[in-house]
Amino acid sequence: MTESTGTKKKSGKRLTRTGQGSLADWLGSFGSEDIGVDMGTSNIVVFIKHKGLVFPEASVIARDEISHEFFTYGTKAEEMEGKTPPEIKIIHPLKNSAIVDYTGTAFLLNSIVNRSYLRGLFFHPRLMMCVPCGIDSVQRRALLEAAVAVGARKTVLIDQPLAAMMGMGLENHQKEGTMIVDIGGGSTKISVVSKRGVVVSHFSTDSGNEMDQAILNWVRDKYHIRIGRREAESLKIALGAAWDLDRAPRVAETSGLSIVSGLPVKMAVTGEDIANALNPILYKIFRNIRDVLQRTPPALLASIRESGIILIGGVSQLPGLDELISRIIGVAAHVAERPSYVNAVGAGSSLDYINEFRDSLQDLH
Repeated sequence: MTESTGTKKKSGKRLTRTGQGSLADWLGSFGSEDIGVDMGTSNIVVFIKHKGLVFPEASVIARDEISHEFFTYGTKAEEMEGKTPPEIKIIHPLKNSAIVDYTGTAFLLNSIVNRSYLRGLFFHPRLMMCVPCGIDSVQRRALLEAAVAVGARKTVLIDQPLAAMMGMGLENHQKEGTMIVDIGGGSTKISVVSKRGVVVSHFSTDSGNEMDQAILNWVRDKYHIRIGRREAESLKIALGAAWDLDRAPRVAETSGLSIVSGLPVKMAVTGEDIANALNPILYKIFRNIRDVLQRTPPALLASIRESGIILIGGVSQLPGLDELISRIIGVAAHVAERPSYVNAVGAGSSLDYINEFRDSLQDLH
């Protein structure tokens, strides 16, 4: 199996460690940790070697516009959204799986890593960071510079589909090909992975955040009521993607502000409403899945049909989505166990072989 910036040594079916790390790596192993990081648009998940997963934090920070200093991050900052005075700005430093605020991303990553473990007094962590397939050099540099800001001694970038395979325990699987559809808050990544690496991939900005905005717009245009992003997300989770499956009546309540009267109101939103809002986005994802299958070498298709399409990412848990994909694509789809965490777990599993990877920080020079 190949990786985006380095090579691994193989022995039979298992990757092996050479035990020939540099003196700096050997010295640095005392008082520091190896850390796997999945930096998503909505959440950052950290895996610490020998300790396991750290609870995910929202990819959100809060900044004081008077002092221009960041003062909190993660879930605490997310809970402040829409409730702060004008001098407090809530910032999402990643958009569509890309860094749009470098300083904010560095603060966020540094805060999470420093909180996650007792950092050594003199030594710095080694990071294994997941990246989408086809990430451009500008975004690669931004991620690596964020790692530098953390004080990383060594940083390796690993393609997300390969990390996902390892996170699901499939790195040495017997299947010739596996299709992974990663639907997250900021993007959708569709990949076909063989035993030798990523064969076909597709990246789009069709995402959970776009779905939330679509619901917000639909409720505003149809009912003349403004709701917040969190209310839209709650409606998405409650009503899901099941309308197209059975046309069964489903209703969820939400609160908002009437555009007509200017007063707060409660209202009921139906599953059909959510389908009308989400379907343009969902069916683009379905078309992209079909396109990736059409570009997949025939030798891998039988294996994919046998094992099915694996769904990961937070949006993959949308009620009815797996069944809808199965029906439309004609290939069984199922949601992976702990779909929001498999990339971070895979990055954590890859830490066992970090000595065999080329340090991606070298590519900055």
